[in-house]
Amino acid sequence: MKYILLVSILIICTITDIKERKIHNPVLLLALIMALLLNSHEAGPSGAIDTLKGLLLGTGLFFIPYLLGWLGAGDAKLTGIIGAFGGWQFALCSILLTAVVGGIISLYLLIRHKRAASLLQNLKMFFFTRSTYYLRDMDGQYSFPYAIAISLGTGLALGLRVMGYV
Repeated sequence: MKYILLVSILIICTITDIKERKIHNPVLLLALIMALLLNSHEAGPSGAIDTLKGLLLGTGLFFIPYLLGWLGAGDAKLTGIIGAFGGWQFALCSILLTAVVGGIISLYLLIRHKRAASLLQNLKMFFFTRSTYYLRDMDGQYSFPYAIAISLGTGLALGLRVMGYV
């Protein structure tokens, strides 16, 4: 039941992120309340504690990329919700798979927009000069709604959980 609810929330957040480039706080707040209630009902006080641990780990791991401007605050909060539903171990697995999926999507977009050579040149300059100046895209940025990667990574983590690996 709770994972069906999580998938529904991911779908809603992905759609709004694609259409508006925003993940709405009321959806996330309602999801947090539901996760807290469901986990408390299933496991009592330890379920509530697991919800909070997952929330903190999920949000915390995306907090630094948010501060650096790489991700939006909604992305960080959404990963916290994933942790609230599944606990800290599920959040960690989901975030690792999200990073892999996000990297694959980013690489695809770089190749599609013929930007891979520019990326390689910037990385080469970064490693030789150690300046973060070369990691900036001076010609404009290509981005995508990261809720897509978060949803796909979490979907993979859910698949692993169903198979008994997570």
